[in-house]
Amino acid sequence: MKKKWQKRLVKLVTKLGFGDKMKTGTLTADEQKQLFAEYEKEYSIAFQADREADDDDDDSDDDDTNILSPEDQISLASIFGPDKPKTKTEAVPALVKKVKEQEKTIGTLSKVPEPVIPAQTVKAEQTPAKVKAITLGIAPHTSSHLFGIEDKIFARGRWDTELMVSRTPMVSKLNLSRKKEFKNILNDYSQKLMERAGALEKDNLLGSLDFKKMIAGESAIDYSDLFGKAGEYIVRRTDLILAYIRTLPSVDSIFPMVSNIQNKEIAPGANFGELSQGYRAGKIFKGNVAFTAEIYSVVDVMFKFLFKDLIKLEKQYIGYLNREGSNVIKWTFIEWIMVHFGTILRNEQNMRRVTGVRVPQQDVVANPAMLAADGIYRALDRVEKDLKIYPNHDYRIYDETTIVNYFEAIWDFYTQVIPSMDGYKLYANLKHRSWYIRNFRDKYGRDSDFSGVTPESVIDVDANIVWVPNMQPNNYKIMITIPGNAENYEDKPFEMLAFYFERDWEEIGVMSRWKEGAGFQQAGIQYKTPAELVASEYASQWIFTNYPASTLAPDATIVNARLNILFETAANTADTEITDIQNMNINNVIRIVCGSMTNATTITKGGKFANITSDWEPAAVGDYIELYAELEDYTEVVDNENVTMTRPTGNYLELERKITA
Repeated sequence: MKKKWQKRLVKLVTKLGFGDKMKTGTLTADEQKQLFAEYEKEYSIAFQADREADDDDDDSDDDDTNILSPEDQISLASIFGPDKPKTKTEAVPALVKKVKEQEKTIGTLSKVPEPVIPAQTVKAEQTPAKVKAITLGIAPHTSSHLFGIEDKIFARGRWDTELMVSRTPMVSKLNLSRKKEFKNILNDYSQKLMERAGALEKDNLLGSLDFKKMIAGESAIDYSDLFGKAGEYIVRRTDLILAYIRTLPSVDSIFPMVSNIQNKEIAPGANFGELSQGYRAGKIFKGNVAFTAEIYSVVDVMFKFLFKDLIKLEKQYIGYLNREGSNVIKWTFIEWIMVHFGTILRNEQNMRRVTGVRVPQQDVVANPAMLAADGIYRALDRVEKDLKIYPNHDYRIYDETTIVNYFEAIWDFYTQVIPSMDGYKLYANLKHRSWYIRNFRDKYGRDSDFSGVTPESVIDVDANIVWVPNMQPNNYKIMITIPGNAENYEDKPFEMLAFYFERDWEEIGVMSRWKEGAGFQQAGIQYKTPAELVASEYASQWIFTNYPASTLAPDATIVNARLNILFETAANTADTEITDIQNMNINNVIRIVCGSMTNATTITKGGKFANITSDWEPAAVGDYIELYAELEDYTEVVDNENVTMTRPTGNYLELERKITA
């Protein structure tokens, strides 16, 4: 009859996956401790005590105490060594000898006192300095793998991995098969990166990626289920890349990111009227509700890049190694490409999330990144045009000498409109912060008497300003709302980094495709006419804004786009027509609004405006047209090669217009 401890041990060794290691005698001390701990947890008795009791297995149907069943022979033999029995008579002596050897080891280890804090001790032992060194890429290379990471991505012998070791250009020696292998490895790694990002998002752990802590050897991510597995360092390094990308300047803390928006979704809302009144008997009801709906939408954005000359990219990489030789992160060429392009794309995206405007993509090589998708301020334009928000026309342009009075005045105005300003913030252009500070000091003398300024003596607007980055200097738009109301949207987190590489003869192309958008949880009730919106006196709004338009001079025919992105026409002394826009930034869309119907300013379809839909002839104050730069491709010689580039033609395209019926 077999013993209880034998059967139990076989069961746990199989469960923990230690069979192969015990077969070769390579079970580590930590793994044996884990086995003993699991044994006591499973059977409520220490292994040593159970072995010494040496009880028979009551569940066994075999009464022969000198013979193990064929199944147990095979199980124990495969676990305890190479003495796999051929027959029952051969099994017992060999197995007994092997079991006694294991008993001696187990007996010794079982006498070792358990650490005071077992979980932390095990974790510390499982995450030694070696793990940190390998993860950061500062561990020594082995003869077969970079940093000792046994994965095909880090396998030596390929041209791209040898760059890390030799720091010598090798691209000039590439053949088509090597490029194909390189492309396949890149695809595999980008897929791993995307899958890891998805797993972290699903488990709500993306926010736990703290780059500074990770390079210090600390992490809020639990890797215990990966200890000792082949993919452990790949996961750790993908996490490090994702954490690094997250350290780049971001607007997520100002305008939260909402994922899993695939196309369009509707967010319903409700604005309730007054409800309470004095008590009276009977069915007397009071109250009304106006339902609203905000649309969450995203559009497709892409990046495509063609590696016509890998030598140039390789030189950048080698330069990175030489220039940043002391950097704790030593990326392989593949990882560096992911981070190099990921950094550029992330920075472009952060700018677009603020002031991006989606326009029809022109048939040129390079459309501006800022015109690929809508950002928060374009979403603000949208709710204003939908007659949900009325921009206060009394507050227009400010400058460095008026900014403090301007902010205080508009904050004070809305303090009288909103029942309580608690929780509201004023969002303003970060590039104007220096103006505010200097003007504040001029007004209140902060440099000479800091103690003289208190919340009681100065309106508290300066304590409630959120300075928004990535706005151009000529953008004077501000908004007052509750933090979290303005949101950016995407489909899958880090989908932008899901690079796909394709080889085409000597060239390698890389692309990714993702979704972006922006909007608000709540804006306000939609009114039918501007007059009704104005008459509501902001009663149903969740967002409060200014109207920062620059007024054109009477009879002006040229718009200077360096001054603003919003212009209003004036009363003219004669028929007036805009003929040109100077200093137009290709990243901007400008809006020209009719400010007066006295000889109202028009734009004729012709000349620089030959490609607009038709003549723009406003029918009422408030009618507008939005314009952006037309682009063209041209060829330029760079390093003795013809390179196709994109530039503005000097003409303008129409995005949209409003003409009152």
